[in-house]
This record gives sequence, C-alpha cells and structure tokens, in this order.
Amino acid sequence: MALNKKKWIKTLQFLAAYLVAAWTFLQFVDWILNRYNISPYWVDVLLWIFIGIIPSLLIYLYHQERINKRILKLREKIIFPLNILILIIALYFGFGNSDLGATTKNITFENEAGQVETKTITKEEFRIGIPIYGFEQEVQDSTTRWMRYGIGRILYEDLAQNKSLSPDYSHLTTTTTKIREASLFYDFYVDGKYKKVGDEFEITTYIRKASNGKKLKELTLKGTNILSLLDEISVFITSEAGFVESNDLNYIDLPINEFMSNSLPAIEAYVNGNYSKAYSIDERFALAYLENAKRNSLFNRGKLETQDIINKAFALKNKLPLQKQLEIYIQRSLAYNKYDEAERQVKLQLEVDPNNEFYNQVLFSIYGDTKQLQSYLKKSQELFEQDPKPENGINLAQATLVTGGEEELLEALKPYELISPNVVELKLAPLIFSGKIKEAEMILDGIKAQGYTNKRISVYDSIILYHKNKIPNISDYSDFVGQYISNHNEQTLEFWIENDRIIQYVSHQRMETLLPAGPNALGGGLVNDMTWRLDLIKHEGKPIAIKNSTYFWNGLNTYWYWKLDEYIEAADDAFEKGDFERAEELYEIALAKNPKHGYIKHILAHLKFKKDKDSAYITSQNERFSGTYDSRTFWIEDATLYYKRKSETVDLPKVKLLPMSDSTYINSSRLGTYMQFETDTNNRLASVPYTFNSKTMRWERLETENNYLLKDE
Repeated sequence: MALNKKKWIKTLQFLAAYLVAAWTFLQFVDWILNRYNISPYWVDVLLWIFIGIIPSLLIYLYHQERINKRILKLREKIIFPLNILILIIALYFGFGNSDLGATTKNITFENEAGQVETKTITKEEFRIGIPIYGFEQEVQDSTTRWMRYGIGRILYEDLAQNKSLSPDYSHLTTTTTKIREASLFYDFYVDGKYKKVGDEFEITTYIRKASNGKKLKELTLKGTNILSLLDEISVFITSEAGFVESNDLNYIDLPINEFMSNSLPAIEAYVNGNYSKAYSIDERFALAYLENAKRNSLFNRGKLETQDIINKAFALKNKLPLQKQLEIYIQRSLAYNKYDEAERQVKLQLEVDPNNEFYNQVLFSIYGDTKQLQSYLKKSQELFEQDPKPENGINLAQATLVTGGEEELLEALKPYELISPNVVELKLAPLIFSGKIKEAEMILDGIKAQGYTNKRISVYDSIILYHKNKIPNISDYSDFVGQYISNHNEQTLEFWIENDRIIQYVSHQRMETLLPAGPNALGGGLVNDMTWRLDLIKHEGKPIAIKNSTYFWNGLNTYWYWKLDEYIEAADDAFEKGDFERAEELYEIALAKNPKHGYIKHILAHLKFKKDKDSAYITSQNERFSGTYDSRTFWIEDATLYYKRKSETVDLPKVKLLPMSDSTYINSSRLGTYMQFETDTNNRLASVPYTFNSKTMRWERLETENNYLLKDE
C-alpha cells in the first residue's frame, strides 16, 4: 500500500513537471508565432495534444519501470494507440478547416498609375473583429445628439484603415442586446459615453467582454477638438484589441480630419446619411462624394447624377485611404457601364479586402445580372466563414434559399438560435418553402407576442394564410417572369423560375427569393427589417406592371414597375442605338400591344417631334426654357436640355429632358413624370411637372406651391 502511494506521488510530481514544461513551451511557441506571423491555431493544437496524451502519460509514469523494459500489458497495447487515434480524430474535426500557415499573405494590386504593387496584409480569418456600439449622451444637448451614433460611425471609418482589424458598427441599444449579438462571433465589444460642457468634450470609451458586458479596459479623454480625441480612441482600441505593428505589417493611419472633413457640421450630415449636404458644406469631402455615388448606383437614382458625383470623388481621391481610392475606381467603372472592368477590379481587390461590403455588393450584383446562383452561394459561404457577422449571416441565408437549400438553412440555424433568439425570424421563409406552415405560423405568433404589431408582419400573415388554404404551384406564377422598369427611377427588375421558386434580381443589388402570397402576388423580406408584397397588374389578362408595397418599421412605400415585353424591348434597343426611324415603328407596335403603358406614347411623341422640327428650332426652344425656376435649374449641354432640382428638402438627380412638343419634355430617368413649360398671366415662364397616378392610371398635373415654380427674373 505504501509502495503504491509512493508511486502515485512520484507520478503526480512528474505530471506537474510535465504541465509546467508544456505551459512554458506553449508560451515560447506563442511568442514565435506572433514574431513570425504564423497561425495562432498551432498553440491550440499543441495545447490539446499535451492535454490529450495525459491518460497515456499517467499510465506510463505509473508503470514506467516495467514499460521501459518493453513489457506492455494488453490494456496498454489497446489504450495507447486508441488514445492517439481519438486525439488525431478530435484534432482533425477541431482544426481540419483552420489555416495553420502564415497569418499574412502577399497581394498584388494596381495603383493609380496602373502599376502593380505588392503588399503584405493580414489574412481575413486572422483579423481582429471589433463590434462598436453607440455612445450614450450623458448630458442632453440637441446640438451633439447625433454623436450617439456618430462617434461609433467615425471610429468605424478610422479603424477600417487597418487591414488587421475587422470593425463593425451598430446603433445605440441595450446591454442585453449587445451581449446577445456580440457574443455570437466576438470576444469583446466597444461602447461608451460622452458629454459636452462649454467648449470641451469628454468621451469615455469602454472595451467590454462580449459574454457578460464586463469592463475590460476604459479610457476617458477631454478636449475641445473631438476629432483629435477620436483619433486617440482609435489608437487605444487598436492596441487593446491585440494588434502589434511590425516592419512587415503596418498600415497608414490617416487623421480623421484629413480623410473625412475638418467640419463637424459636414461630418454630422455624413453620419446622418445626408451626403449631398455634407459635401455642400465641405466641397472637398471626398468620402461623402463616394458614398453618395455608391448609394445612387445601388438604388438607380440616375446615371448622369452618379457620373457627376463620382467624378468629383475621383478628383479628390488622394485625400482618402488606399481602400477608398480603389472603391472610387470601381464605382467610376460602374457609373460608365464598364462592367467587365469593374468585375476585374473587384475580384482583384477582394484579395486585399475580402470582407469589404462594397466590393462584395458589386460582385453579388454581377452574379445576379448573369444568374450565377452557385457562385453567389459559394461566395456568401466564404464571406460568412471569414467574417461571421449578422449581415453576412443574413446574406448567406438568402443565398441558400436562392439555390433551394431551405433544409440546410434550417439545420444551420439551430446552434445560433440557442444563442440568439432573434435568429428564429430567419426560419420563417425556409419553413414555408419546406411546407412546414404550422411551424412557421407558430414562429410568427411568437414574434407578434414580442410586440411586433407593425405592417411588416402583414406580409407574412398573407403568405401563411395563402399557403394554409392552398399548396401553390410555382408554374402558376410564370406571368411574373420577365423584365420590368421602374416608374420612379432607372431601376430594373428581372424575375425567373429556378429551383422551383421565383427569383428576383434588382439592378445593382442581389438575387432574392419570393414566396407566393396570393394568385397574383409574391412576398418576402425580414420582419425585423423590411418586408414587401408584389402584386401583378394585368390588362385584359396580360401582365403590364408590378405594384411593390415595401413595409418599413415606421411606414409604407409603394413603387410601380412597368413590364417590358418583347415589343418594348426591341423598340428600346433601337432607340438606344440611335435608329430612330426603326424605333418609331417598333414603339407604334408596342403601344398597340400595351395601350395601358404610361410612357410609350411620350417616346413616340418625342420621336415625331424630333423628326418634324429641325435642330435649330429645338435648340432655340431649349434656350428659351433654360434658367433657374426657384429650386429647379435647367441648362444646356451638347444641344440637350438638362434638369436638376435641389433645395433644403429636395435633391433630385440630374436628368436629360427630351422634347415631345413645343412645351413638354420627357424625363429620361423617371418615366412616371414629364415637365411642362407655360406662361402665367404676367407672361412669366413657369415649370410644372405631371406625374402618373398608378391608382387611376392617369397623368395628373402637380400644381401645388412646391411644384408650380416661376422662372427667376
């Protein structure tokens, strides 16, 4: 008995020495990995190896005298190899998909001179995720209220310069929500508080543990220059996040006032999303020009306007970090319809910044335009694996539905549902696609019980009700298939049937799936974001338009899209190519086939007017109407009349106006409006628009005070 006790003491002593040696070795390995930018996963692998062999090690240490003589019992012949086998299997499943190579990679890219440069950057999977939430205002002050979310947005822009970091920004919310969201993918999160007393700002920044919100670090700064304070805070966050600069791995950190603006009012407008106001305050606000051009392109507000804005950004590009300069090049290619060049640039820059939201948005829109469903899914999977934030998760969910993977999506959501109850909202669409209507209805009832009683819910109410009464046959929705153009801007829609579902592609956006919501209706979206219902409008049994009702948290917007049949598409093609005689013939046919279309007769009127009047007559007419009409400006470029309206409350895109009579002009970017010029009783010129009313299917004159505008004297 005493001998056994002595053997156990000796065994435990050896084990303790082993653990100390293993821990010391791990510390050394960790230093080596950091020093030479090698994957930190090796520390975890070695740790589990050291832990995993302890059962065999204990047996060996206890029986070492016998085993050293190569005398092994049957149990040891089984346990030793079994221990190693189990360890190998566990390591394979635990680290089989992990990158065990270098944490950095060399990438090549083209600089503004077209020369190829090489740069060392941190691989995406090793970048440090930094979720940033809104900062609480300690002392109520309406002039600095915007900083509640503005501080976080500015810090996000500043930290994004460092390609070893992966910042993410969310608005001010509760601690419970922060923990629930951040703990899904991150180790910590950033929030804080601020106040302004007199001319001095005081900002306190907290770095908190993601799992419980406990403060890990904090920094309080005071000063009159808030932008300088934010520069210091970004340095604090970077250092506390664990980033270590080296000779091989370093990034230019431009001051906020240099790459954004030195004007607080301009920055306030920027973080509020009013980019045009931002650069009207600061004409050198390059980032505001870029973001407005990107927004215009995404929502198809007008090609001419987007070109003007991105050209201004291009002229100021050297003020911006390299990443933003590259975004300007890509956006400029998109604005001028150089899609092949944009795709080449995007794929090259994704090597540099694979999680860049703008780059991926462009790539996803290209996949939608070319109907590359599997490429969309594959890229969405890669993006989520590299940066598993909620936005990428939602995008992956949509890509999975597009390719018909609702069952896989439901299975993938299970572990996240346990951590974040809000994930349950993502189950609605896949459950309905899977035919599990009762389960979907229970989830919707649960969402309603949480207080979601707004209009967004009504879309899924109608979808579930329709599926409860009938199992829809997707072939019954073939009338939706085809191309559509917006009555409101230059946006186009395309619908097709694939994977036994209707797929929608919105120009410059992403593919999405839609669910039957009625005999001639489709619906979709997320109840915690926005939902939409699409009703197919028919005339004498022929589909002519779509009415899109989009529900936001605080209201409803309705959009009208005209269907483009083969006759309209042929006429449009001839018109774009400048074959006006052929275009007139084709539009005559198109109008006969589509008598309810609101704009075809206007294009015909323009073609006939252009044919009947010589260029001198049209130029003279354009010159007569050009000028300023309050907030409207009309001017001539290359013998063509252009129009833009801009005021404190209105900022319409630049559009080309095409004459269709002595006093009326087509709005080439907004098919649902046209402009008329007339004289009042004092013989003074006035401009007044007409708009198409989709409810009455009539053109209506907008003669309100804000629309009937007299020419400035």
